[in-house]
Amino acid sequence: MIKALDTSIQGLKAMETRMAASANNLANVNTDGFKKDRVTLSETVQGGIRADVAKVDTPGAMVEDQDTTRELSNVDLAEEIAGTIPTKAAYSANLKMIQTQDELTGTLLSIKK
Repeated sequence: MIKALDTSIQGLKAMETRMAASANNLANVNTDGFKKDRVTLSETVQGGIRADVAKVDTPGAMVEDQDTTRELSNVDLAEEIAGTIPTKAAYSANLKMIQTQDELTGTLLSIKK
């Protein structure tokens, strides 16, 4: 039973990392030269989940203002907002798993008494 809780907590932390990276990307969408973060989820040896954050080095759009050329951020607003939907769903699923485990433990303790 503890393994299920541990895995769900790892899932919550991974989704928190994804949401934090997305929030940072959205906050910097109008920052010239900003490079977005991408979170990659992978399975651990113990069967849990790990979130790795890496910068995406693709160039942003180039714009010319008067005599200067500047690079915009490489953040795609639509991609970031759409990415929050599965992140929220996964976060909710992990919370539900923890709630269910709590209820099962409570029932088990009630039977044991």
